[in-house]
Amino acid sequence: MAGLPEKTHLTLVQLILLPLLFYGGARLSLSLAVQPELVMVWLPNSILLAGLLHYGTRRYASFAVMILLAEIAADYPTFTLLEASLFGIINLLEATIAYALLKRWRVDTGFRTPADIARFVIAGPVLAAFFAACGGAAVNSMLRTEEIPLQELIQVWWFSDGLGLLILTPLVLSFWPPRPREPEGPAEVRWYDGVAVALSLLVAAAFALSEQRMFHGVTIRAFLLIPPALYAAARFGLRVTTMVVAVITALVLFVTKNGQQPFGDIPLRETVVSVQELIFIMSVMALGIAALLAQHRRHELDLEARVVARTADLNAANAQLMKMATTDPLTGALNRRAMFDLLEQEIARDRRYGRALALIVFDIDHFKQVNDAHGHAAGDSVLRHVADIAGKVIRSSDSLARYGGEEFVILAPETGEEAAMQLAERIRLELRSHEFRGNGSILRVTASFGVTAIRPDDTNAEQALRQADLALYAAKTAGRDRVARAEAGRSFEAGRTARHGEG
Repeated sequence: MAGLPEKTHLTLVQLILLPLLFYGGARLSLSLAVQPELVMVWLPNSILLAGLLHYGTRRYASFAVMILLAEIAADYPTFTLLEASLFGIINLLEATIAYALLKRWRVDTGFRTPADIARFVIAGPVLAAFFAACGGAAVNSMLRTEEIPLQELIQVWWFSDGLGLLILTPLVLSFWPPRPREPEGPAEVRWYDGVAVALSLLVAAAFALSEQRMFHGVTIRAFLLIPPALYAAARFGLRVTTMVVAVITALVLFVTKNGQQPFGDIPLRETVVSVQELIFIMSVMALGIAALLAQHRRHELDLEARVVARTADLNAANAQLMKMATTDPLTGALNRRAMFDLLEQEIARDRRYGRALALIVFDIDHFKQVNDAHGHAAGDSVLRHVADIAGKVIRSSDSLARYGGEEFVILAPETGEEAAMQLAERIRLELRSHEFRGNGSILRVTASFGVTAIRPDDTNAEQALRQADLALYAAKTAGRDRVARAEAGRSFEAGRTARHGEG
């Protein structure tokens, strides 16, 4: 759980702005009260709590003084200076207690999980608001003459403060994020969202125009306002949910303040309690669903990310296995098996499309002498050096393979015999011109090359390689460090056959 965010510095402008917002929330709450003692929802404490969650306790003393002045200004002339001052102190304590509990419980103020919502409800609307309700009711009973039972005052005050925290604090924090927020809700609005909005507006209009739950002979029950909030929670995340809850709350408060008795012909105090119960149930359900679905969406995204990562790891492992299965570990060139498979594919493609295809086989001259004179480590260095030189000369479309021992093969698609001869010659000259250090010794090596173009009667890789091998033998017989074409190889083979026949 992320816990509370790092605090932001509270500037002078913000120090003044927060009390102004508190004053506006207090005036709005009092304007919607059915009696001075029966405030249905007390909004300004949510501004206090959001400010503490955002800025922490820096400049708390200055902040508290400004809030007390805002409380006195908002309460006058409904309450005396003493009453307003005591109420301001109680409101400050309420927000401070809620902040301390949220900090201790490390509640994520982005309300990312149902556990965050549950802890927030317990810390603010339940515990802190109950403390404030007891204090406020006690002050009201001692300083005012209204004959309202203390228990009833505590209940109304508790619900009033708790609902203000519950409704507005998440909404304020969603637009005043202490950290970058994650995307919420669906990627786009669907057609059925429009249908849901239209039906919600229809229900809201009927509720607003009803009198004692009746609209043109149809009973309009207040619980019909809950489904729009739940739909917003299911579809659009916490921010939109809190906005919808706030709008529905404002509608219920306005209708109640206007005397339309949305819960039927019952006493005013019962109406106030019913309004508060409705708002509480709607808010908790909507916020809980929004947090639960947001958590579910994050789990899905995390799962998708893990699947993508695992797939990438698997692909990388498969690629590594494939590389190990097809690559010579010493030189990095293709191994013998991979070379045969590729040559068979290229021969089939050459036969199908009639494209040119050349094959170069070359062998390091006197490689055994290198091993005998300098050791096998030097021999390995020679093999790596030759593969590196050849790999730099050939084209990206060509393929280099270690055929076995000190012998290599180059497969050159879209290449005729003359072009392959030139390519082999460039590699030969590059090898002659480069010295390198192998096992402490300065070495220079040469190689002999046999070149052939794939003929129509070369039906498989073995036959093609035999033609290139014959050319290689011809180059070695002629003195090594040279390039021989397939015609020379065939002449060499014919001469060897004739000598054996004479023998």
